[in-house]
Amino acid sequence: MRQVKIVATIGPATSSPEILKRLLNAGINVARFNMSHGTADWHRTTIQRLRHLALEEKTPLAILVDLAGPKIRVGVIPGQGTLLQQGRNIALVTKPGFQHQLSSQNDWRDELPVNLSHFPDRMEIGQIVLIDDGNISLTVERQETERLICKILVGGKVTSHKGVNFPGLPLDIPGFTEKDADDLQVAIDGQADYVALSFVRSPQDIQTLQMALADRSMLIPVIAKIERPEALTCLDEILDVADGVMIARGDLALEISPEEVPLLQKQIIAQANRMGKPVITATQMLESMTRNPSPTRAEASDVANAVLDGTDAVMLSAETSTGNFPIESVQVMDRIIRQTEKEIFRQRQKFDSTNRTVRSTPESVCEAAVSLATSIDAQAIMVFTESGHTAMLLARNRPTVKIFALTPSQTVTRQLALVWGVVSCVFPQIDDTDERIKAAQDHLKTLGLLQEGRLIVIVTGERLGQSFGTNIIKAHLVV
Repeated sequence: MRQVKIVATIGPATSSPEILKRLLNAGINVARFNMSHGTADWHRTTIQRLRHLALEEKTPLAILVDLAGPKIRVGVIPGQGTLLQQGRNIALVTKPGFQHQLSSQNDWRDELPVNLSHFPDRMEIGQIVLIDDGNISLTVERQETERLICKILVGGKVTSHKGVNFPGLPLDIPGFTEKDADDLQVAIDGQADYVALSFVRSPQDIQTLQMALADRSMLIPVIAKIERPEALTCLDEILDVADGVMIARGDLALEISPEEVPLLQKQIIAQANRMGKPVITATQMLESMTRNPSPTRAEASDVANAVLDGTDAVMLSAETSTGNFPIESVQVMDRIIRQTEKEIFRQRQKFDSTNRTVRSTPESVCEAAVSLATSIDAQAIMVFTESGHTAMLLARNRPTVKIFALTPSQTVTRQLALVWGVVSCVFPQIDDTDERIKAAQDHLKTLGLLQEGRLIVIVTGERLGQSFGTNIIKAHLVV
């Protein structure tokens, strides 16, 4: 059974009921809705359709609504876009309501609208500007009122709403935008299990989103997308307030440099693991499968390395949203993960806890439960959880067996669909401990998840309904 989870972005290529059902059967655990694209009505309709199908298939599926955040983009360009020719000059403009114009008399008057009120304060001559994920690059020649005159280093066609990056420059723009506030209602209406915020620069960005949720009497876990250099300087603080992180390697590579991203990926995953926060590794994992039915060897290695690094989930973007082979992309990713995990578990040694600091009772119980499961060759760990917190503590210790999380909450069941190694299901709250264990054992046996005559480790509490009340570990023989 696969431990690392698969996040699939839903888009035009995967919005039909037939394809969504095939995605579920292929093994996706989290469906991502990217609010940078599509209309609010399209997202609402597709989320409800997917919810219905997941219930039909009896698959715990988390819905992740990914807010656009303060992304700098090219404005509206009429027609099919404009071609930027290498060696010529282009003026980036911030004038509100500007319509694209061309002038053959003065090359530098060719203008491209950008959705900024003003350009970054620290802009200098020679500063690089990247457009369309770095496919087009410019260098700043001079700055004028509401204009930035740039020379085109690498040209190409630019269409409306392509991303614009000023690598290394801090941006004085809100972290939670008006569009995000509107799109947040889509997440609330669709009862999203997670909300992701793009271009997070500080813990305050996350707290702003959390306050916006609180103002609407909602409590949805927030995923911080790490794609700005400012976030790297306060990663611990962001992890403290966020419910998880996503390593958005595409924009991160544009803002720093591609050669720095692999090591940063390992460092971010390791820190998230230490703090017990789910971490998603994202961007171009199987990019060639947007056009081809099989990945490159490098892409297969990339997915495997993320698994080896300890990621909770790996994400497909264009591969499943607009690509030609969305189902095959999920199937390939599933096979790579399984093969990698097979080797990990073969080589894994008992977790060394000699240098661990003093921890809370639930943390210590979970650590001991994982150790016990290894010692007695248990077939699984069964945990009763109301908030999902105990299941996440178990996952942090990366046991070699599956974690079965039983919870009375549909929402928690879906949220645990993101967490490493956890299989969650809805289970009624039973006060008596012995009755609870017996009923849960029988339930999992009926589902074919437990074998008679083998041991499991049970993690629970004496009294339900108490925060951090986990205080029982039991080695239990399945009968």
